[in-house]
Amino acid sequence: MALVQVSARLNPQKLRQAQKALGAKTTSETIQKALDLVTEKAAHDAIIQRYSGVGTPHAFEDR
Repeated sequence: MALVQVSARLNPQKLRQAQKALGAKTTSETIQKALDLVTEKAAHDAIIQRYSGVGTPHAFEDR
């Protein structure tokens, strides 16, 4: 897969925290791992919402 070069302004403290949390060594690796995590979570959330109904709006309101 071809990679895209980007320029971004990032909060250095948040970058260090994310790098530590993800076990990444470089900024690029941190961003790649964060993107992987976000897309995986979105797919997971979509499955949960589809099959459980819990993710629907107002699911936890009293009926």
